[in-house]
Amino acid sequence: MGLIAWYRARRLKAARNLLARYSGYAGAEPSRLDRWEYASQAVNLLIHGASPRLRGRVRDLVRNFPPFGRAVTGYTAYVLGQGARLQSMAILPDGTPNHKVRRIIETRFRAWMEGDADISRRLHWYEMQRLLCRQLMETGEAFFLKAWRRPPWRINPFCLVPIEGDRLTDSMTRKGTDPGTALYDGIEYDAQTGEIVAYHIADDGYGAVNRVPAADMLHTYQTLRPGQLRGVTPLAPAILFARALADYGQSELDAAKLQSKYIAFVTSGDPALAQAARGIRQPVRPTDGRPADSSAAMDTTERLENGVIEWLRTGESVQFASPPARPGDAYDRFTRAVLRMVSITSDVPYEVVSGDYTGVNYSTLKASRVDAQMLLTPHKQLIEHQHIAPVFLAWLDCDALIRPDLYPGYWQAPELYRASLWIHGGLPSVDPLRDGNADVLAVSNGFKSPQAVIMAAGGDPDEVIRQRQEWARKEAEAGLRSGDTALPSPRNNPAYLGAEETPRDANPLEEQSNG
Repeated sequence: MGLIAWYRARRLKAARNLLARYSGYAGAEPSRLDRWEYASQAVNLLIHGASPRLRGRVRDLVRNFPPFGRAVTGYTAYVLGQGARLQSMAILPDGTPNHKVRRIIETRFRAWMEGDADISRRLHWYEMQRLLCRQLMETGEAFFLKAWRRPPWRINPFCLVPIEGDRLTDSMTRKGTDPGTALYDGIEYDAQTGEIVAYHIADDGYGAVNRVPAADMLHTYQTLRPGQLRGVTPLAPAILFARALADYGQSELDAAKLQSKYIAFVTSGDPALAQAARGIRQPVRPTDGRPADSSAAMDTTERLENGVIEWLRTGESVQFASPPARPGDAYDRFTRAVLRMVSITSDVPYEVVSGDYTGVNYSTLKASRVDAQMLLTPHKQLIEHQHIAPVFLAWLDCDALIRPDLYPGYWQAPELYRASLWIHGGLPSVDPLRDGNADVLAVSNGFKSPQAVIMAAGGDPDEVIRQRQEWARKEAEAGLRSGDTALPSPRNNPAYLGAEETPRDANPLEEQSNG
């Protein structure tokens, strides 16, 4: 056996030397000091094996670990704001805006999402969008089933049914129902192309399994590798850090409670006499030789306010071990490090996750929000492409069927009606006066349009125009006239935090011209 082990070790060493010689990447070189084991498996196999445990852990942390809950809430607020709002871009055959149809589509769609979007009529469509964001963060995917309500309905029979991802199953059957299809993790797909054909959903996760065609299911998730069938939570890399912080925090809380208490020991040559003098219950000893009643055992402790007094027998003593050193600033540093990990994995700014704005100023807050907008833009596009736009198109097709008089020629040229623009939530300005001056300057010089400025703040340009027209009408009826207001200097703004920039009396343009 020793010869065999020596031979295997020699071959392993030779293999490592060969790999180190021909490897083009230092990260792939072997090391004798560590053994980096990794799972090089198919993506669907990895997700299938890990997702149930990941979903359970993330849900537990969202419920019991406030930073995880804050990350989910912050992600939803940054991506959606109030909710993605529709602005119809319907046009006439000559390419000009079809304002009449635009108003019809927006009015009817707004009425539908307020009362008919959810099959149970409990959730507004904006609430369903927020539910989708929460599902994406907690489980990595969201399922909404397309359904059609039985008569009577108010606006449109089309509606949505939220589905938990845990209900997908392949336990009842192990192969696809159509020729050439395969079934894995509740998803039936074409074995040759990978196209998803159907979803197998169990009633409440345990009952009969229903096969739902892929055309009737809205499955939203981020594709990380080719051929991926299911999503995985983006918070997965931060789970162990968060769990460690939760345990660490509980230990610190227990230690603080323990240190707030005290304990005293009383010794006496005759403990029974000393306790009797203080009215402490003594053991009852039967006279007929029977054993003493355990419930009548002698009291050996007294409890005081936030403390305990322990009575010791004659000759007994107690020694205390030295208390462990308190961590001091280590706990705070570790907490910040963990919260940074949560922020990184969720693409939500650290200040939002932690609620800690210590030491921030205009520049740091502005940089944080710019980075958040850049990082969350793909998330907005994902939700719009895989959920919001398909919902609108399905609703519009259904509305054109039940009200063809409102959409003449829809089925001959549906692209004239389907064009739309979705306005996601904007970020409030850190310094409205400074940012407002910059927007006015950009619009006046042609670098931006007023529509872009309004939508960047999460507003609807058409709604702004209507409100301005309504206000002008009210001013005219009241005999009022609004005058132009000059914009003050940003340095007169109480929120100005630019102490590190150009001094108050300095003009950089004059310095350049004089220099």
